[in-house]
Amino acid sequence: MINRSSKLKLYLLIAMVLVFFAGGVVAKEAPPVPYRSAPLIPWAKKVDEHRFRSPRTFDRTLEYYRKTVLYSPMVVKEKIINNAEVRAVHLRNKKAGARWEGLNIYEYQGAAYIFVVLSDKELAKIAERKKRKAKKKRGQK
Repeated sequence: MINRSSKLKLYLLIAMVLVFFAGGVVAKEAPPVPYRSAPLIPWAKKVDEHRFRSPRTFDRTLEYYRKTVLYSPMVVKEKIINNAEVRAVHLRNKKAGARWEGLNIYEYQGAAYIFVVLSDKELAKIAERKKRKAKKKRGQK
């Protein structure tokens, strides 16, 4: 026969175990960092224009985007390539008039990269800003 104090301890232990395991299951990811309105994985390092290196492996990067971005009906996952040297997935933005059209997530030589595919309108804005900066620099000399 279990006394009342032992029952209470047992219930408390069960509750603590449930909270511990449930905390791991519902743990949330950090929200994406916007780059020209495109969602970037936090702590991604810029390696080239519109290209970033993920701080995670390819599979863990895809898992991040599955948890944070792919729940949206406006983003669709499309397979690009999967061979011995390169694995790649494209996340297409279906939202009309968006600044970004998609994300190419790929693995090359063991590192995961994200390339932001911008809309033509956004690329034109970037080119115009670069042109204005170049004119200003020439005018200052």
